[in-house]
Amino acid sequence: MKTSSLLAMAVAAVALASPALAGTSLSKGKKVCETAAREQTPAPKSVRTDTDRTRSSTDTIVFALKVKNADDSVANVTCTVDRATDTPTLTAAQ
Repeated sequence: MKTSSLLAMAVAAVALASPALAGTSLSKGKKVCETAAREQTPAPKSVRTDTDRTRSSTDTIVFALKVKNADDSVANVTCTVDRATDTPTLTAAQ
């Protein structure tokens, strides 16, 4: 292989890996969000993550959660995790 090809592949690999190097992984962020949602009062029956709507950047990961409450109502919640501190922020989805 030519040196320029190897260099181009190395640059592409670093660019694609950058969000993963930011601290919190997607799987850890998902656990942090689901745990935070389960700790709400009153405790929900279930919490599910809509993985198709997950978004990430170098600073945050945003998850869409469906929370089934004790009265069987369903609430859509957005959870944002700060990748540097693993801190979740839950907000009602619009």
